[in-house]
Amino acid sequence: MDRMQVLADRGEEYIADLGFEPAFTVTLQYAPAESFHSPRGDRIFRKIDGGTITGRISGTIYPDGGGEYSQRREDAVVDIDGHILLRDDSEQGEWLYLRNIGYRRPDGYYRVTSWVDADVRGRHDWVLGLFFIGVGLPASDGRSITISYYEVT
Repeated sequence: MDRMQVLADRGEEYIADLGFEPAFTVTLQYAPAESFHSPRGDRIFRKIDGGTITGRISGTIYPDGGGEYSQRREDAVVDIDGHILLRDDSEQGEWLYLRNIGYRRPDGYYRVTSWVDADVRGRHDWVLGLFFIGVGLPASDGRSITISYYEVT
């Protein structure tokens, strides 16, 4: 196995600084959650009824265009698997797809790793190939959440 290692790429000059730049904020409105118990925990589906996106992308969340497919584990942590379709406010009304994977703890701590798909010929092609971290703040009634996204630089 040692023959496969290249020690030259382990120097500090090969390790990039890690940073986070504010990118956009998404507010989602949910329909009432649907859930059922499975052998792996409670499965929870929350349909997206609408919402907004602000920041470097501005627009609206497409109702019925996605949802959050989650699983509550035995330790009460909820694994998040979210799919969001949105349209920007431009004249062309470009479509974007936002994917969230992460978790929500019982204490309210909500983090997702995210990426965005956009038209390669569109004005939001800057998101392609980027990685985002989302920090969520769920509403007390559970019917909406605001997620602030940061581009990992």
